[in-house]
Amino acid sequence: MYIDRSKFSLDQPVSSLDPNRGTYEEAAEWQRHGPVVPVTLPDDVRAWAAVSAEAARSVLNAHPDLSSDPQHWGAYNRGEIPAGWPLLHLIVGESLLNADGAAHRRLRGLLSHAFAPRRIDALAPRIQEITRELLDGLESVEPEEVIDLKETFAYPLPLMIICELYGLIDSDQQRQLRGHFRTLLSVDVSSAERQAATTGEREVLARLVADRSAAPLGDLTSALLEALDEDGGKLTQKELIDTLEFILSAGHETTVNALTNTVLALLSHPDQLTAVLGGELSWSGAVEAGLYWKAPVRTVFMRYALRDTVLHGVTVRRGEPIAVSLAAANREQYATVPAPFDMHDSRPYQRQLAFGAGPHYCLGAPLARLESSIGLSQLFARFPAMRLAVPESELKPVISTAINGLAALPVVLRPASASDSGDRAAQRE
Repeated sequence: MYIDRSKFSLDQPVSSLDPNRGTYEEAAEWQRHGPVVPVTLPDDVRAWAAVSAEAARSVLNAHPDLSSDPQHWGAYNRGEIPAGWPLLHLIVGESLLNADGAAHRRLRGLLSHAFAPRRIDALAPRIQEITRELLDGLESVEPEEVIDLKETFAYPLPLMIICELYGLIDSDQQRQLRGHFRTLLSVDVSSAERQAATTGEREVLARLVADRSAAPLGDLTSALLEALDEDGGKLTQKELIDTLEFILSAGHETTVNALTNTVLALLSHPDQLTAVLGGELSWSGAVEAGLYWKAPVRTVFMRYALRDTVLHGVTVRRGEPIAVSLAAANREQYATVPAPFDMHDSRPYQRQLAFGAGPHYCLGAPLARLESSIGLSQLFARFPAMRLAVPESELKPVISTAINGLAALPVVLRPASASDSGDRAAQRE
């Protein structure tokens, strides 16, 4: 059927971004309309969605007619976006996510030293230690006992690491931050609850900044405070808090879902899990295949048209926003059918988009990959007979417009018939 995409506009969306709908079912529908389509986001917020790999790359790369700065968002400037809109606190923050050109390079440069390859590699021993501590805590699990692996392992691992990066050593503050963060990611809370969580999260980060200002620890927060205090003011107080908030959100949740999704992939493809455990395939290869099979980020928000722009056959008017359907674009060729998880063929994910593209490519991608590789290798070494506790069809997705993952991952770490082998694996650790 011929579709005249030149007549598409935000006045007549062709579909909606529904957090209750399957990511790839939705993507299949959108991609039938073309690479860029007008959609409705929650609360009737209108946006274009880039849903093909080519369109995603053109939006995420340094497009001369597009900006990351929300000051160019027409509907927001006109007061049409609800104050409690779930993603507003991140979309309008003064972080590198929402900066362009020299401003973006300045903010990214301040952070890049903390995520330099040698510094990331130097974190490996501590990541291994934290992973072992978490797995030690699961040693008391009885044969056939069901646990939520996301809650007990995938969630705390990256949170503990990012708190250490920040110099956030107070356990009460860590718990508060975790609670506020959960609320902000939920779609089942009221606008008042979300605003309270935003305030609470920023209060925790403000206390962290005050603590590290009084007693620097050589951590990321202390380094950013040095930039704040330098003559010429490389960083404002608001930029500092917004940047910490952004890294927490982007860096933590991405790794949680990368871990959870890849565990599911391996448990549902036992032949490939056996090959990895036997050394025929690598854990880094498992991470890449998992990122391609089910990218942890569903949608990236936003870019804004600086002028009327023709983009892949549609006209995006000045001030209109564009969201990138990252998970769909990442695995575009398999959008209409279940995508294969195939570690034997790395070609499909050599140019994958799981961590974005262009100037805003995820700064923490190497850390997320390292955490995932170490976490997966130690997890399966300790519990090689782990299995899903429910049929895969019964697993529930996260209800989110931004995240592509599972609400929970119920597993049996030690099936009764394999408890002895599991104990021997633990002793080898």
